[in-house]
Amino acid sequence: MGMKITILGYWGGYPSAGGATAGYLVTTDEGNILIDCGSGVMSRLTFFTHVEKLSGVILSHLHYDHMADIGILQYAAVGAQRVGRMKNKLQIFAPDQPEEMRERLYGPHSEVHSIREDQPIRLAGADIEFFPVKHTIPCYSVKVRYRGKTLVYSADTAYFEGLVEFAKDADMLICEATICRGSCHTTGDGHMDAKQAGTVAQKANAKQLVLTHLPHDGHFEAMKQEAAEAFGKAVHIPNVTDTFIV
Repeated sequence: MGMKITILGYWGGYPSAGGATAGYLVTTDEGNILIDCGSGVMSRLTFFTHVEKLSGVILSHLHYDHMADIGILQYAAVGAQRVGRMKNKLQIFAPDQPEEMRERLYGPHSEVHSIREDQPIRLAGADIEFFPVKHTIPCYSVKVRYRGKTLVYSADTAYFEGLVEFAKDADMLICEATICRGSCHTTGDGHMDAKQAGTVAQKANAKQLVLTHLPHDGHFEAMKQEAAEAFGKAVHIPNVTDTFIV
């Protein structure tokens, strides 16, 4: 098997009823990697795996819609450690800033590591790289390589050519598309629209594009069409049961 990517949450800002904000479970033959842990992600995660089976957790940045459930995941780690199911600490990789948010990650249940552009890591047999993107606080795009396949997650960012280069030839690009005509969801600072997401995917020669960080009042069919026109291929709008294999 290559990588199995399960989209646990894809809403921007806050979850829908029964949904979740940012959360992506990457499964290899050697373990599980959780990328982002937003609101509602913990309840979705338990359908697929348990905290003791996570090789590590990557937080692209320290906004609540990408980390709201990390404390709940840590509660689960405490319980698993207490009964002996989990022998090691929960491994968390996150930016250093904002400092007051970073401080909330620490505890006897977790080992917290700083994300660095020049320091790739290895989790669940996959090689992982980070690239700083253009958001309102320090934020990193994530590239996961496993057995010749590549997944790139944009995280939250405005459009810029550096992201195109980072996503070059990705088998799957999970790209934010927060801005939507007529939407009141965001002012647009540090975000992209669907056309820009499609443009990144097209310029990067990505094989598949999945839109994420979606606005609650967005016109998804129009967003899908705009992204597809820029990409030149079909585009995926996720739902709570989506799993992809790359």
